[in-house]
Amino acid sequence: MKKKLFIQLFFILITCISYAQIGVGEWRDHLPFTYSRHIAESPTKIYVACESGIFSYSKTNQNVEKYTKVNLLSDIGVSAIAYSEENYLLVAGYSNGNVDLIFDNEVYNISDIKREMISGSKSINHILFIDEYVYLSCGFGIVVVNTEKREIKETYFIGTLGTQVQVNQLFLSNSFLYAATNQGVFIADYNNPNLVDYANWQIITDIPSYTSKFNSIYVNNNGNILVNQVNESSNDIIYYKDLSWNIFNNSYGTVNKIHVANFRVHIIADTDVLVYDLYMSPITSVSNSEITNFHPYDAITTESNVYYIADNGRGLVRYHNGTEENIVPNAPYLSNAFTMDIKNERVLVAAGGLSPSYGNIFLNGIVFSFQNERWSSIINYDAIDYISVEIDPYNSDHYFAGSWGNGLIEYRNNEVVAIYNEKNGNSTLQSMVFGDDFCRIYGLAYDSENNLWITNSEVTSPVSVLTSDGDWFSFNYDEEISNLRTGDIIVTESDQKWLVLPNGEGLFVFDNNSTISDEEDDQYKKLSILDENGKVISNSIFSIAEDLNGEIWVGTDQGIVIYSNPENVFEDGFYARRIVLTVGEVTQYLLNTELVTSIAVDGANRKWIGTQSSGVYLVSKDGTDEINHFTSENSPLLSDRINNIAINHESGEVFFATDKGLISYRGTATMGSDDFKDVYVYPNPVRENYEGDVTIRGLASDVNVKITDISGNIVYETDAEGGQATWNGRNFSGSRVSTGVYLVFCTNDDGSKTYITKLLFIK
Repeated sequence: MKKKLFIQLFFILITCISYAQIGVGEWRDHLPFTYSRHIAESPTKIYVACESGIFSYSKTNQNVEKYTKVNLLSDIGVSAIAYSEENYLLVAGYSNGNVDLIFDNEVYNISDIKREMISGSKSINHILFIDEYVYLSCGFGIVVVNTEKREIKETYFIGTLGTQVQVNQLFLSNSFLYAATNQGVFIADYNNPNLVDYANWQIITDIPSYTSKFNSIYVNNNGNILVNQVNESSNDIIYYKDLSWNIFNNSYGTVNKIHVANFRVHIIADTDVLVYDLYMSPITSVSNSEITNFHPYDAITTESNVYYIADNGRGLVRYHNGTEENIVPNAPYLSNAFTMDIKNERVLVAAGGLSPSYGNIFLNGIVFSFQNERWSSIINYDAIDYISVEIDPYNSDHYFAGSWGNGLIEYRNNEVVAIYNEKNGNSTLQSMVFGDDFCRIYGLAYDSENNLWITNSEVTSPVSVLTSDGDWFSFNYDEEISNLRTGDIIVTESDQKWLVLPNGEGLFVFDNNSTISDEEDDQYKKLSILDENGKVISNSIFSIAEDLNGEIWVGTDQGIVIYSNPENVFEDGFYARRIVLTVGEVTQYLLNTELVTSIAVDGANRKWIGTQSSGVYLVSKDGTDEINHFTSENSPLLSDRINNIAINHESGEVFFATDKGLISYRGTATMGSDDFKDVYVYPNPVRENYEGDVTIRGLASDVNVKITDISGNIVYETDAEGGQATWNGRNFSGSRVSTGVYLVFCTNDDGSKTYITKLLFIK
């Protein structure tokens, strides 16, 4: 019986992008390219596109290069690509109407369609080059772009009486433009100067069921038409017109595309790629009986019958003479990223999710692992909807995943070693009292004694613990939170446990006083979020974190609240405070109009705050200053909807799990320590063409850093953020310093801890 699948993507790579740690202030994406949908060819490269972006494969040296929102593209959600050898131009169209013109790795964005107020779909479905013009088949009609002027020339609404109609593909033959649309196949004289007038577009009425949806079309020089009619309830039908219309093929449930390239016609069906000459005589074909796990979506072939196939599950497949090669960049298998845990420089991602009502989405249990700059994907087909993951602090090869239905899954070395729920594992976990027979796990957190605390939703005993000795205990706390939905849990430095109660129930706090088996000395309290006047601020809680000062930061649907003295939680009169900001003459609370989905604390005690619709905020340690605000508009951030934030405290890299995938940003702070530890400076030497920051890592917490020339003249001074400091290579006047050796002096407040290192700077 198939228990699991451990896919280490680098085992199937022909070549890949070499990940390297990014510099401070830089971004990198962690997006999948396995579900490829579109392909284009230049004289030297194969371009493959999917929802996340584009990657290229060099036909000469087999190198792979990614193009995403981080390094080139303007957006995500690529819905069409095409390459023009005549114009040395790659065009990318997006599902939101955005368009990128890519000239030799320089991009020019045309966002007019995206910004236009158009009802319905704006998706770019197909791209056709005609001389210096690009004809875009869009969700509402046709848009013509002048690539030399880099502007939109005109727009055609070709539906009845000039209405919108979804155009899926255009083809030019014998001076006629053919449009395969959702309402039939239209034809127009390309030389007509007034194609803006819908009356100059005529629907072809002699095709069987001519008002049906047609997704793809080809017309040869003899005027013979090949067109695919989409059939939602049975097989698609490819019609071919010679003297009359006949069924060319109706053997496939879905025909994804008809793609003409290299003087060949490629029909890409759900299980086969069929290749013909321009007059529809067969040349070659390949099917799922020859290629494993074959899901072709687009394809091209060469004269020597080398297949390049955009596979909806395997990235790019190169197939020739019975030999198949899988080509895909190093990345997670899917874009799903719900929650994360990072310990000992290992990143684990729970790739599940929940419906808006906390229901199931029924995705296989998936964990993505990022370690030593490589991604691997671990898939468990015997569990669903992983929504949490927790790494053992003492062994990063040992971790747990929380399933919203199948309980707690234990892993060692990426292998499932135990499943804990009401049916197996000898655990105290329970299934829902009402509804389906599901054991729903959300919160996971280790305490100081390496006991794992677990929240078990909608059951009579919603808190369980798996001790470091392997024993299980559960608690119902006099049924105060029995049968309630439970969410995240944190364990504070003092070993208090703070539990989020979704659905407007507030918080639950308990302390077992380090005696798990003895409930007599336990303290617990269900907590409404009250201000100093006893008024409820909000009990709709979505996130929680403890900062480096021991304060509890809580994310609500009305921004942030803080508990400054959590040790007093069990006393009367315990209340939360809000951060008051004054902007001009306006006084307001920190993020009071935002739903806060995630809070992470970096090594400088600053707070990274994720929101439901406004991206990410970085605020000062007390929350009164906004340091950064990243959105999908002003940064490479993939989406303004943030699911989770986690920080690699060794490197300062901050990971953002969004509803469109995973991306990271190298922050300026790392977690400091009591002493200097493996201090190093990079880059070192600093080359003359380097423009980024110089980073000093491994420092004791919050030390003062002075940089001097070899004569002892101070050129720069700063305070470390946690265990890291940065320098832009300039002196106090803002000029780039001269070539030479520079000394880095690090010292704490009282001078009891010092460290000196040096670097070579080349101007």
